[in-house]
Amino acid sequence: MLFEAGTELSSQKSKIGELLEKPGLREKVVTALQNQGIPIDTPCLKLQVLSSSGSLFAIDSEDVRQVLGTFGEITDLRVVEHTVLVLFKEVTSAYFAQKVLQNRHIPTYRAVIHVEWYTSQRPEPEAPTKYTCRFNIQIENDKEFQVARRLIGSKGSHMKKIVEKCLSGSETQAHNIVKLRLRGKGSGFKEGPNKSESEEALHMCISSRYHDKYLLAVSEVEKLIRRVYKEYSDFCISRNLKDPKLKLKKIENVSGKNIISSKRLLELENCKNLAKHEIEELIDIRNEARRQCNFEEADMIREILKKKGISLIDEKGGRGKGREVTTWKASKA
Repeated sequence: MLFEAGTELSSQKSKIGELLEKPGLREKVVTALQNQGIPIDTPCLKLQVLSSSGSLFAIDSEDVRQVLGTFGEITDLRVVEHTVLVLFKEVTSAYFAQKVLQNRHIPTYRAVIHVEWYTSQRPEPEAPTKYTCRFNIQIENDKEFQVARRLIGSKGSHMKKIVEKCLSGSETQAHNIVKLRLRGKGSGFKEGPNKSESEEALHMCISSRYHDKYLLAVSEVEKLIRRVYKEYSDFCISRNLKDPKLKLKKIENVSGKNIISSKRLLELENCKNLAKHEIEELIDIRNEARRQCNFEEADMIREILKKKGISLIDEKGGRGKGREVTTWKASKA
């Protein structure tokens, strides 16, 4: 997928090499990064490829290596679900790779490359930076009323309208503004290693790092759900069923970028043999990330456990309708 960007960059490889060797360049780059509060001791980038709708594409590691290798030597490259972490030998290589590739479009796939700085040594945010909201829908999806379709709209039209409204007046990409996701039974949203719907009851998740956009998205989703609830009320009455008189049920939360600190995550990731309590610690953190609609972190934790031979099993629990419990098993050596 990245070959389109790679083909264009390969013709400029020698020119890029000459630029990176320019006297005094490294000092200027270091100063620029320090002014942004970005540590220079681990020049690591996080790369994702997003579609026009904001969904993530799978990425081939060799494809990434070929494209980013244009900017200099890569000392380490890791793929975690749909995210690639690339560690460069030189900070100048990482700096220009991020500048050149950030928000670069891939027309054939109607996608955009998203590249940002990533390092486990980066200080944790002191203030909350992510706002999340979960609406419990309270209506089971069926063939007759089709609540999921009423919420999403034809070909996702309702979701797209809300995102477009949040994007109004902003030049930032959609995935950086607000995320909307319908999850649970009947949602059609496939997740986890088996790519299946969650056993949880149907719910709508909203997340954003911009408080004003978050409030706007929540307000628009509330209007949408109230309209669907009115339609469901009329639907029940027309069939001589009891009017459920549904009221909005939502759970809001504010959190930092990561629920688990980068330092603690790195410690667990580098541990050769995880103790039982450490496995359960990661599972608890993953479940909390899912409740907060922080699926990027939840997927990363699942992948770390998978690489250590730990398989997670999400099943419908017995305490409360639609709840899930997560069990685990270790593969035989």
